[in-house]
Amino acid sequence: MKDKKLGVLQPYILDILRALVNQPKRFGELKKYVKTDRTLSLKLSRLQDYGLVKMDHVKVDGKYINRYSITNKGKSILESLKSI
Repeated sequence: MKDKKLGVLQPYILDILRALVNQPKRFGELKKYVKTDRTLSLKLSRLQDYGLVKMDHVKVDGKYINRYSITNKGKSILESLKSI
């Protein structure tokens, strides 16, 4: 990681966090917020490294899926940025 302090301000990061505020989402549901699958994968990985997003393996209709959700730390960051 280069600069963790500015990481949350990178392109797409805030869009992904905002998308996760109300409910967890699958990878496919988050694709509309970025240009490519690779970009989304990199951003989600970075958000997980920062502790802003977590991935859970959940069973839905008999099969396991990955679902992403915002953490309390991620919610706190979004709240802090509202005042800027």
